[in-house]
Amino acid sequence: MTPIDMLIVAAGAAFAGMIGWVGWVGSRMRWTAPPLPWSQAAEACDLIPLSRTTWVGGSNGPDRDLRVRFESWDEGEERKRRTRIAVDALERGIVTLSLARETHATERAKQRGAREIETGDDGFDDEFYVTGPSTAVRAILTRETRALLRSLLVEVDLEVVAGQLRGLIREEIDPRERYELLLSRTLPLLLDAARRLRWPADTATQLAHNATTDREPAVRRENLLALVREYPDAPVTRETMRTACDDPSDDVRIRAAIARGDEGRPTLLEVARREDADDVAAGRAIAALGHHLTTDEAKQILRRALRARRAETAHECLASLGRRAEPAVIPVISKVLAIEKSELAVSAARALAETGLAAAEAPLLAALARDPPALRVAAAEALGRVGSAAGVLPLKEIEARDPDDATRRAARQAVAAIQARLPGASPGQLSLAASEAGGLSLAEDQTGRLSLDGKTKP
Repeated sequence: MTPIDMLIVAAGAAFAGMIGWVGWVGSRMRWTAPPLPWSQAAEACDLIPLSRTTWVGGSNGPDRDLRVRFESWDEGEERKRRTRIAVDALERGIVTLSLARETHATERAKQRGAREIETGDDGFDDEFYVTGPSTAVRAILTRETRALLRSLLVEVDLEVVAGQLRGLIREEIDPRERYELLLSRTLPLLLDAARRLRWPADTATQLAHNATTDREPAVRRENLLALVREYPDAPVTRETMRTACDDPSDDVRIRAAIARGDEGRPTLLEVARREDADDVAAGRAIAALGHHLTTDEAKQILRRALRARRAETAHECLASLGRRAEPAVIPVISKVLAIEKSELAVSAARALAETGLAAAEAPLLAALARDPPALRVAAAEALGRVGSAAGVLPLKEIEARDPDDATRRAARQAVAAIQARLPGASPGQLSLAASEAGGLSLAEDQTGRLSLDGKTKP
């Protein structure tokens, strides 16, 4: 054998030995696919893989009824990585609400009449567009849940669709370790959010909790109203209403007091009488009290409200006085009508009409010559309810010369209403006085000409 032959044999033997060694090592190693970017995050949350993309919670963990699906792809010319994480609750499903980031599209939907659920938390409501079963939605959107969803929105595009919570990671993360870090930070928050968004085990109890503990007064109010509306006879509702009557917010206190009926009247009276009470809440209390607020109290509260320019309180005081057919209220309301030029004057005109008293006519006739047009319209409409034959000519003059269309229309309708009330009146006839002997009447014949004695004058 030549030296070259010996060299070839030796090389072959060495190659065969190397192949054998590789086979031996390979036989003792289990082949595994490259780990997926979410594997580490899922394992850290004690999720169990059903497949490369679907994981479920462990049988003994808090997420045991959650199923998580991962989907990853590259997008655009720069091949930016995108990962969608979708979470379902298998036992007690996620509430079938629709929740998404506020966009121009959601704004247009609201302009078209879409009914959004406003939680009462301005920060949350500005960031999220929410629809769905309002009672359940209010129950699950606790202060902690709203804060969690807002923090998630910083890093992912978040939405809830058809009972599924979805988070889409859009950021370009490089290198891979940073991308996996974001997944590890986001996944546990999504799982926590999914647990919180499940249908409540006891909706009434959760609403009661929110109504008495949430930091935002408007959230407490909305949960209280939902509780009273949906569970009026539940023991937890009665207890919550009693507690809410001591709420720091006058608005919440008034809502609870109204719901309690006679038992809530002391709270209504306290808010109505208190000079530093919330203006809107005080007005609502006055409206709810009705005749349980005395005439003298209504007058006193009105005077204080006018001095402090508490418009809602003053509006409701005027309305309250107007509902009392008492001659003593006419001077009070008339003074407001004569002095005010804003909506308060309009409210005063309407209150005078509400009294139904003849003494209301004179101040209303005086208001026909005043600005703004809205006041003249209100005065004319009020005269249509309480005016007599004496108001016909002033109203006819307004109809003939006023530049405002609404005012002229109101005057014309007022004349018709007065005419319909007068004894013996018929369509087309305007009487200034009864047509008895010695009386003066003004009649309009079918041609539109006027007669003082029933005889047509050319």
